[in-house]
Amino acid sequence: IESQGVYPLPEAQLDRFLFKLLVDYPSAEEEARIVTQYGAGQGAPDPVALGVTAVADVATIRAACSAVAGVTMAQSVTDYIVRLMRATRDTADLFAGASPRAGVLLASAARARAALDGRDYVIPDDVKGLAGAVLRHRLLLSPAAEIEGKPIEAIVGDLVTRTEAPR
Repeated sequence: IESQGVYPLPEAQLDRFLFKLLVDYPSAEEEARIVTQYGAGQGAPDPVALGVTAVADVATIRAACSAVAGVTMAQSVTDYIVRLMRATRDTADLFAGASPRAGVLLASAARARAALDGRDYVIPDDVKGLAGAVLRHRLLLSPAAEIEGKPIEAIVGDLVTRTEAPR
């Protein structure tokens, strides 16, 4: 893919994104439908025609925000997040570890996950389940890890496994 003239975002800007989600290519059938529609000169696909529907209105989103705000996090889970963030700074596989902002956003995401699961409290599995999406774009591989071809997801997974979680 041509990238001349396009520059990667600096680490300070990447750190402002909550998640880095990995999106696969569409299936062959979906891609054929896209090519057919664009090739026929019909313009951009209509989201409704693709089955996209509204899942929430403003009131629902406000209620969800209130639900997340009501989720509590035990000090032991907060301490776990801090240990995990600090572990990213103490491994030879990473040139740059997670910032305090990463910990704050991981805590917020864990609260949202707890609310979505119908709980008013965060459990360590909420943190573990979101660590990859929250951290993958914030961490910089060390030159040695890059040469070895270590994927960032494997490093995050190892850190999550090695960092003691509360019981």
